[in-house]
Amino acid sequence: MLKKLLKNQNARKIAGNIFYPLLAFALVLAIWAIVAKVKNNPLVLPMPDVVINRFFILGAEKGFWSAVGHSLLRTAICFVISFVLAFIFAALSNLSKPFYRTVNPIVSFLRSAPTVAVILVLYAFFKNKEWLAFFVGFLIAFPVLFTAIYAAINGVNKNLTDMAKIYKVSKVDRVLKIYFPSIAPALFDNSRSTLSLTFKVIIAAEILTFIQGSLGIGTKIQVANATFDIAYLLAWTIIAIVFSFVLESVVFILKKLWERVR
Repeated sequence: MLKKLLKNQNARKIAGNIFYPLLAFALVLAIWAIVAKVKNNPLVLPMPDVVINRFFILGAEKGFWSAVGHSLLRTAICFVISFVLAFIFAALSNLSKPFYRTVNPIVSFLRSAPTVAVILVLYAFFKNKEWLAFFVGFLIAFPVLFTAIYAAINGVNKNLTDMAKIYKVSKVDRVLKIYFPSIAPALFDNSRSTLSLTFKVIIAAEILTFIQGSLGIGTKIQVANATFDIAYLLAWTIIAIVFSFVLESVVFILKKLWERVR
């Protein structure tokens, strides 16, 4: 009886997880279709079926995977560098309060700065515009990750760490068996949202620092905007949204795998 009840609950949960996103998607399409019909100007807002058709044929377009791959590669490199440095700075901040009090105001300033303003200010300082996307992504991702990692490390149970010191547990064992298991859930959750955010920022930087001949999703969006091809622009925007969800899903899957093998 209990097993049957649990199965029914799981089935309802799975059904709900499928139904409500589909309902939301249907509502968005309905509102989009109504607005497009009222506007009646495909140069401003084409109908959903036109954009969706362009979306599905993008995969066969020459340079599609190169553009997507370059944006994803920039995102991955930027995120890894930001994560490693944020982890180091957060660990040092946890060990030294003066260090934290010095670094925290800088991090707070970077976290509060508008993304577009940061891109435009830095645009004048970079001769090689290819590097600008990396730097902007770092300036956005680093403060978010630093704050999250510092809070996670600072929230580790003090009783466990004090007990480990009393029983002279090695520093390596303390890190692997106390700190890492305690902070890992927070790291996965924050990495999931920050990776997606970094991807969006990289695309924004690619759009605002458009370079003829460069590759990236942002470049494709800028080309579509320059040629007034709104259906093409919206199709690439949907591509960006899809791959943003893909990146979040990868981190989610890694978290689930870690929970199973821990």
